[in-house]
Amino acid sequence: MKINLPKSAKSKIKAERNKVFEKMSAKGITQSDWDNLNKKYQAYSEMIKPSWTITPDTLLIAATNLAGIVLILNFEKFDIVRSKAMNFILKGRV
Repeated sequence: MKINLPKSAKSKIKAERNKVFEKMSAKGITQSDWDNLNKKYQAYSEMIKPSWTITPDTLLIAATNLAGIVLILNFEKFDIVRSKAMNFILKGRV
């Protein structure tokens, strides 16, 4: 499970990642030191990746809204219902 970090924490992680990269780029570094630094660099990079995903609940709400709009517009096409389809859309939560 990923946790959303605040911008200040992400900037600190980026600074540490850059320091590790500078150490990796130094001349005369041994292979074992480079491997350890590379693990740290990969871990820091993983921490600052964006962590948002689309949940199944969101997909279900979107599909239901689209199906409802299509049905309402189809009924309006045949003059069965005279309304505005936008009033029936569920409001999303951010």
